[in-house]
Amino acid sequence: MSVAALDTHPVPSCVHGLHALLDTVPTAAWDGLDPAEVRRLLAEIGRAEARLSAHKMAAARVLEKARKAAANGDGPRPGAGTSTGATISFDFGGDRSGADALVNTAQRIEEQTTLIENALAAGVISTKQADLISRALANLPDDVTAEQRERCEETLLKDAQKLTLKDLRRRAARITEAYRNTTDEVDADEDEILRRREEEARKKTSFSMWDNNDGTVTGRFTLPEAQGAMLKTALDALAAPHQKVGTVNAATGEMDEVGFGQSNPQRLGHAFATLIEHLPADQLPSNGGVSAVVTVNLDLDTLMGGIKAAGLSDGTRISAGEARRLACSAQIVPMVLNGKPLPLDLGSANRYFNRSSRRAMEKRDGGCTTPGCDRDARWTEAHHLNPYAISKTTDIRDGALLCPFHHHRAHDQGWIGRINPDDEHVEWKLPGSDTWQRNQRWRP
Repeated sequence: MSVAALDTHPVPSCVHGLHALLDTVPTAAWDGLDPAEVRRLLAEIGRAEARLSAHKMAAARVLEKARKAAANGDGPRPGAGTSTGATISFDFGGDRSGADALVNTAQRIEEQTTLIENALAAGVISTKQADLISRALANLPDDVTAEQRERCEETLLKDAQKLTLKDLRRRAARITEAYRNTTDEVDADEDEILRRREEEARKKTSFSMWDNNDGTVTGRFTLPEAQGAMLKTALDALAAPHQKVGTVNAATGEMDEVGFGQSNPQRLGHAFATLIEHLPADQLPSNGGVSAVVTVNLDLDTLMGGIKAAGLSDGTRISAGEARRLACSAQIVPMVLNGKPLPLDLGSANRYFNRSSRRAMEKRDGGCTTPGCDRDARWTEAHHLNPYAISKTTDIRDGALLCPFHHHRAHDQGWIGRINPDDEHVEWKLPGSDTWQRNQRWRP
């Protein structure tokens, strides 16, 4: 294309115009805006970003087609990169994996239909939503017709307007209900999708760690989603902010606030270390006939308060104080449940919801029940819809899950809550509203 043609082509003109327009607005200009207006404008920028992503995908497809044509001897190669993603990352940003993902998503969307790209180009959905929907369509059963595929796509594009990305992914696993005749067929489709996903996840599972030679080790791992959820649940329980405690330092007489001032990654790191120490190592499989238990080798003098260093069975050296702490921890016996179910309805016998009640509410509510809140059940607290002082009952039919932030708001502002008599989900009348509202998270 000639220089004269470029001057009149809409794409170069648009790109240059965007740069020129942004040059007129300094980032400091945001400081003078009302927060409500900032929130609205930020959402608009997100939509504009999605629209630009559609153009980036269109550009990536042009480059990929040119690369394939050049490989067949038809035209020059667009860049010196080993792939289109490598060329894109070399031109700006240096993010090879991100550029590869851009090319792959662009091609996948083109192979489906034009609805996804049109929605992205219009700023109706985000790049991640477009990628998720295109993957869901690619995983539809082989017997799906073009009409059924389009119906699924339209359904997911509509659902994307109200669901979080996590809920949209779950919804996509059952999208064949848009055209299947029976629930059993949908269940079978979902099971097959999940089975394939789990199989791929097992192939990607890996773990590695290395010694930093400074008293720490660094690791990297990839786990299947289910095991990742188990690990995160355990770490969240150990690292939750309400678990932080204060003790008096015997040496200084001052209060040591354990956990305060730490970042979330630091708290999770300490929680991970705690989890490792509490593994029932004596119940793990043996390694070549040798127990998996790590022993702490220390002198009697060290155990009684001396300063001589100790060692672990693999040769790692640890301080006397750490050795005494580990020797003590080694005697902790894992808790064993008696297997008897706890009652869900406690009546007035207990002021607090017990574990069985809590699990039942997690199943029903899915997380914080405040309309629009995306906190999942792990970060919530059980709330009495009718004050215990009045009802004298602790019953799941009078309880709701709220995240700590909204739990405070519910008490401070006098929120009114109820269990909907038709479908038994929690609803709220928030301050200034006369209508019942609920959290619209997707529930299978």
